[in-house]
Parts: sequence; structure tokens; C-alpha cells
Amino acid sequence: MTFDPLAVSRALTAAGIGRDHADAIAAGIATAAEHGDHVTVDRFAAGLAQLETRLIEWVLGIALAVAGVQTAILVAALRFFTE
Repeated sequence: MTFDPLAVSRALTAAGIGRDHADAIAAGIATAAEHGDHVTVDRFAAGLAQLETRLIEWVLGIALAVAGVQTAILVAALRFFTE
């Protein structure tokens, strides 16, 4: 997909933005599009998968910690009531 800054500038001018501002906005968008620093669908999906993995690890870690605390409380209660 190619970016046409002239078309964007014309559309912005038609929407009521001054020509100088419209040209500057179109030039800024063109510069960003040329550098390729934008997020693609594949990069977004990879980042989302990484975030999901980290979240699952965190939730499992919390669940393990809670289970450990519950076990410690149960052992302490059993020792207290059996003696």
C-alpha cells in the first residue's frame, strides 16, 4: 500500500484545515510511513502472545503462592488441634 501525501493534504484542506497545516500533517504521516516504525499485524500478534505468556506465568505464580500459604495455615491448624 502506497501513501499519497498530496491526496491527504487535499482531503485535509477540503475538510477546512489550512493548506500549510495540511501539508505539514501529510508530510509527517509520510515520514512515519517511510521509516517503517509502525506496528504491523504480525508484530502486534507477536507482542500480544508474549504478553499473554507473561500474564499466565504471573497468575500461576500467584496461585502457587496462595496454595503454599493455605498449606502452611492448614499444617499449623492441624498441629495446634492435635496436641
